[in-house]
Formats: sequence, C-alpha cells, structure tokens
Amino acid sequence: MLMMDEPSDRLINVFGALSQAVSDRVRIAIAEAFTAGGETAAALIAIGHEPGMSIDQISRILRLSHAGTVRVVERLDDQGFIGKSQSPSDRRVAHITLTRRGQAERTKLLGLRNAAVAGLLVRVPDQDRAVLERIANTILTSLLDDPQSALSTCRFCDQARCLGCPMGARRH
Repeated sequence: MLMMDEPSDRLINVFGALSQAVSDRVRIAIAEAFTAGGETAAALIAIGHEPGMSIDQISRILRLSHAGTVRVVERLDDQGFIGKSQSPSDRRVAHITLTRRGQAERTKLLGLRNAAVAGLLVRVPDQDRAVLERIANTILTSLLDDPQSALSTCRFCDQARCLGCPMGARRH
C-alpha cells in the first residue's frame, strides 16, 4: 500500500473553505429561485435520478428523519412537482415520481446549480481545471461504499453532464 504524507494544515483549511464556498453558492442560487428550501430542492433533483423511490429511500439520501422527509414530499406534492403511486407489493409504500412540472423545475434548478459552480470554475485556467477534475474524481471515488451514499453525495448532480461519473458504478 502506498504511504502518503498527511495533508498540510493549510490544504485542509483551504479545501474546507472551498467546499463551504461552493456549497454556499449553490444553496444561495437555488434558494433565490426555489423558496421551498434546500432539502426540498435536493429531493426534487434526487427523485429525478431514480424515479419511483420510496419515502424511506429519499429519507436516506437526504439524511432526514422519516417525518421530515414526509413533509418535504408533501411540499413537492402541494406544488404539483411529484406524483405518488402505491407499491404493488406493499400497500404502505408509495413510489414517488416527478410530474412534467417537476421535471421542468428540476431542469431549472440544475441549471442554477451548474451556473453557480461554473461561475467559480471559469476563473481557473483550463490546465488547472483538468487537474482539479482528476483530483475531484479521485476524492469522490474514495468516498463511497454503497449506492445509497452515492445518491446522497450526488443529490444535486446533473447526471446528463457527468459522463463517466465516478459515482455511477456504485449507484446501481
């Protein structure tokens, strides 16, 4: 096994600050256009990744309680963004899918997220972006052990723009 030096305190601090800045930019961009809240937006995007998920699956992706997830799903339903169908194998389980309106809203939210992140990356020279992409792939690939955590990490991702996704093999 290859032994690596511990990352410097400065790298840890700078990477933590960068992570927070990216998260803040995405959260603010979405919040300005989608007043239902961040987890509601995350749910809308995640449901589009895997149509037909149950409340329990959505709860694990969002890392919310069952009750909290029910409220998020109710907000989406009240706005006409989702449809529910009863599971044929378990009448207590509802499968959640996006309506056309939900698909359109999801597309809009993903566009806002992409613009927020692109606004940061455009300041980075092309050569450095290629290095950053390799580093991001390495880190993401090392994070996940199961499909549920992959979906949780990718809950704001635009799958159509991520060919060769480092999470893709672990989500299925």
